[in-house]
Amino acid sequence: MARELRTTRLRVPLILLLTALLSPSPALHAEKPGKPLVIRLEPFGIPRGLFGSRGPMLCLHMHTAGTRLFWLDATHLFVAFTTNAPCTFRSNDEPPMLRGLVFDTITGTRVASHDWPVSEDLSIFPGPDHSVVIRDGSALEFLNLHLEKTESGELDGVPKGLWSTPRRRTVPLLSSDGRRYEFYGANPLRLLDTISLDSSDEIRAIPEWIAGDERIAGSRCTDKSRYSCTRILVQTPDVKFLDPDGAPWSYEETQKPVWLEPIGFLDATHLLISREDSNFFHSAQMLIVTPNGARIQLPSIGSYYPRRIAGIAGEGSRFGLTMYAFGGCTDCIIANFFAVAEPDAKKFLFEKRSSPYMSAGELSPDGRWMAILDDDAITLYPLPPTG
Repeated sequence: MARELRTTRLRVPLILLLTALLSPSPALHAEKPGKPLVIRLEPFGIPRGLFGSRGPMLCLHMHTAGTRLFWLDATHLFVAFTTNAPCTFRSNDEPPMLRGLVFDTITGTRVASHDWPVSEDLSIFPGPDHSVVIRDGSALEFLNLHLEKTESGELDGVPKGLWSTPRRRTVPLLSSDGRRYEFYGANPLRLLDTISLDSSDEIRAIPEWIAGDERIAGSRCTDKSRYSCTRILVQTPDVKFLDPDGAPWSYEETQKPVWLEPIGFLDATHLLISREDSNFFHSAQMLIVTPNGARIQLPSIGSYYPRRIAGIAGEGSRFGLTMYAFGGCTDCIIANFFAVAEPDAKKFLFEKRSSPYMSAGELSPDGRWMAILDDDAITLYPLPPTG
């Protein structure tokens, strides 16, 4: 299942509320060439203490809303935050609201804004053709960068999950009966392909998958120990078997107890995975693996654990990452960690530690900026040229 829903494994009851923001010219402060661009969010109603900088952080994970940030294209950024103040008696009685704004990052002007009431089934995420996708139950709406509806549709039932892929070419969902993945295109909304999860005992034994564009990946474990998860399976639709990149494949390590887990697809044949040996330090690694068994090891991530791919730059190899760090208590997250990687680089091009529950980040589609939402502001960090 997609990485974004895997945070439920941490038992942190977050409902990601999304509100798109990019501040108008008075709020956009460019310092010098090569310096970060900072968008202050106080003028747009972000509640005080949302990131824990002005009070105790223990109640933040109980907050009924959250944040989200993603690029619509290379010059338009969507940012979301709840308007409900955290850690107050009043916030428990207020209906959760989501405020969204879109900004043009070149001119610094606000392009659009909108407020949504938050329901239990509401989710907002980026979709095909630079769209904002809103799902409420079985209903879908696609919005453009002005937050105007371009199309809508109704699914046959409420899916078990529905997400965005790193390259945003399709919208994958897990059917309400949990027996198949369906991949939808937009403009018009249509079903493109299906992957059945009933094809074999091996496939049915995998409890959780991550989805890319018309493919899924999951860990095959032989017992309840996570260090028995020594194989990753990649499945594609039956109709793709004759395509050069369409056949299912796997990656396996059998020499020692190891935990292998998929993170996300960089493209049809490059899968980012997490790897951890069964040793005292339990230090995780990240690898890029391919159908022919090739593997590329990324720089060390120390005590962090990878969560998901956070943006891919064009058709190149630069991509963003979201990771997290655990604290002393069980399943306590003490920080988010954002990085930008290239397969051939010996170290990350960018690294930034941020607050644990509400911070968000993503690499721009042209690979020039890493945008991070934290501490009541969006900061655009410039990166070295690609290629």
